[in-house]
Amino acid sequence: MMARPAVLILLLLLEGCGGIRLRALPDPAGQLDPEHQAISKRLAEIEVTIQAKAWQYRPRRLTDHFLPFLMRISNYGRGDVTIRLADVSVIDDQGLTRRPLRPEEVVSLLLGGSDASALVPSVGIEASGPEPTIFGVELGLEWGRYRELRDIQRLAFPPEPIPSGSRAEGFVYFPNPPPDARRLTLLLILDAPSGQHQLPFVYAIDH
Repeated sequence: MMARPAVLILLLLLEGCGGIRLRALPDPAGQLDPEHQAISKRLAEIEVTIQAKAWQYRPRRLTDHFLPFLMRISNYGRGDVTIRLADVSVIDDQGLTRRPLRPEEVVSLLLGGSDASALVPSVGIEASGPEPTIFGVELGLEWGRYRELRDIQRLAFPPEPIPSGSRAEGFVYFPNPPPDARRLTLLLILDAPSGQHQLPFVYAIDH
C-alpha cells in the first residue's frame, strides 16, 4: 500500500531539509568517477551507471528534500533488459529500507499534497454579473508552480524494457535519509536473458 501524501509530507518534515552530499565509495566490482559521484558496473551484456551528483534541472532545490539518482543502463545483449523500478531500494546504515517515490508523488509533495494531474492551465471569463470578470487566477498560479516541477516527470527513468543495442537513462527519486545516517546502498534488480542480477552501489553520506 502506498503511503498517503500527508504521511510522506510529515516524514519529510521530521527528517529536516537541506541537501546532503553523497560520496561514491570504492567498489572492486565497479569503476568510480569521483567528480560526478558516479559508480559504473559492467556485466556480460549490461553496463549500469549510478550518478548521485546529477540534478541540474528545475526545481533547483529538489535535493533539499529528495535524493535524485541518475541511472544509465546500456544493453549490449541479444534480448530485452528490464529494471524493476518498484523494487529499487535504498538501504541506510540504520537498516531502514526505502522504495522510490513515483515522479507524480514527488511533484504532489512539493505542491503541498495537491494532485498535479488535476492542474489544467485555463483562464475563463465570468459573464453572469453586470461586468465580466476573470476567474481561475488561483488555478493559474498553481499551474505556474507545476510548470516549475515538470522536469521531475520528464526526466524520470522510463519503465519500459530496454531493447538490445539500446540505452535508457533517467532519474529515480527517494526521500532524504535521516540525519544520523552515514552510509546508504542503492540496490538494483535487473532482469536480463542471462538471468536476474542484483547490483549494489554504496555511498557515504556527508551531512
